[in-house]
Amino acid sequence: MEPALRQAGEDAAGFIERACAQLDRPESLPRLSAWSPSGQHVDEIVFHPLHHEVGRRVWRSGIIAVLGQPGHVTEHTALTYLFGLNGEVPHLCSVACTAGLVKAIQRAGDDRMRREWLPRLLERDYDRRWHGAQFVTEVQGGSDVGANVCRARPGGPEGAWLLDGEKWFCSNVSADLYAVSARVPGGPDGTAGVALFVVPRRRPDGRPNGVAIRRLKDKLGTRTLPTAEVDFHDAHAWPLGRLEEGFRLLMGIVINTSRLAVATDTSAIMRRAFVEAERYARLREAFGRRLIEFPAVRGQLAEMRALATAGLAATLFVAGLEDRLARQGLAPEDDPLFRTAVNLTKYLCSLDAGPVVHHAIEILGGNGTIEDLSPLPRLWREVPVQESWEGPHNTLMAQLLRDALRAKLHDPLVARTQELLLGVEAPRLEALRDQALAALDDTRARLDGLLKGDPEEAGYVVRGVMGRLGRLFQISLLLEEAAAAGAPRWLP
Repeated sequence: MEPALRQAGEDAAGFIERACAQLDRPESLPRLSAWSPSGQHVDEIVFHPLHHEVGRRVWRSGIIAVLGQPGHVTEHTALTYLFGLNGEVPHLCSVACTAGLVKAIQRAGDDRMRREWLPRLLERDYDRRWHGAQFVTEVQGGSDVGANVCRARPGGPEGAWLLDGEKWFCSNVSADLYAVSARVPGGPDGTAGVALFVVPRRRPDGRPNGVAIRRLKDKLGTRTLPTAEVDFHDAHAWPLGRLEEGFRLLMGIVINTSRLAVATDTSAIMRRAFVEAERYARLREAFGRRLIEFPAVRGQLAEMRALATAGLAATLFVAGLEDRLARQGLAPEDDPLFRTAVNLTKYLCSLDAGPVVHHAIEILGGNGTIEDLSPLPRLWREVPVQESWEGPHNTLMAQLLRDALRAKLHDPLVARTQELLLGVEAPRLEALRDQALAALDDTRARLDGLLKGDPEEAGYVVRGVMGRLGRLFQISLLLEEAAAAGAPRWLP
């Protein structure tokens, strides 16, 4: 992978870095063109030419092509991280959604999907490739997928279903294939009645496939990514997997893939913020000293670097775990260690990105707020969007609490954290290791106490306790790396 990674790094630090600044300007943002010059309803998204030039560099890296065989999520994650040093880019949402759709079709797609759609989704050539999106959110539902009312019914051509309804938050709306949740006739209430369908944006003759883009949303961040409200009317849709397993496929494959992508993207944002702040602190002088010489600045930089590195370590752990499970023919979403780790990693990385970028802006002072001096203002706007994607913090915590109450699914993560800590034998790391082990014992006891009490009361404090478990997991990974690399001399 080294040649591909080096090329991706060169593209990210060169052409793409310059293009991202241009693409985020108001005059360069995507726009909706609803009608053709001859009066036909086309609903085309019009992009700045640089959008496509960036896309060509992202896709040629093989960022999606590496997923052609299961067990290569780590390579995909590494490439995503390099491009993510520029934030959304603006293709990383498209990459994440396409990756999720590829995995879902590999797992549960029918022969036609595998034969006709999968090769197009895995294509390296940007101008020939297809890309995916996932539309779940409805105006009355948000993260509550069980409240969805969008419906599908049989009766379309070639075994297709007909899908009707609206979706409220549709990012990457220019995609070729949409993964869409919808209710089916006779299905039960709640998430059990939700099936997963694939909806092509256009029919074979090029006309819109019963898909109407109502408007593009004016978002706080990731503005270069077109997010829309969409209406479906008799859209031709094909079930992905069995109808009754739709919600499981949606959450276990599609959403988990995007959650890992959010963790990767926000880890990269943290790293970029640290790089910008550290470089500035070495160059800028105040009161006769360089900023890097002031202890308060050094403390902030140390915190930023630690959080960015911890986020990357946890992200790569989750990617590696998914690969190992996939190579064994196991469904990653059924593994309790993966299920807990991916949710906690998404939570911590997206949560940490805000203060890290804020520290960077503070170190740059007034210069940190200037749009054309650094990417920090753009990254600052992107963080809240990343936090909300694929489940905001409270949604993730509610899921973690349900998993813990139902089957103590957090236990494998506690055990793995302990195993990693006990494996740290470097003398200079022993004091930190023992401190982390004591904190882990306390956290385990707190979690056990929560699960024995009132579940409603547990909801008030689960965020703090689960967050502490996630932080100790990150610490165990960093101590393991430190032991392998040789502990620094400043440790006692």
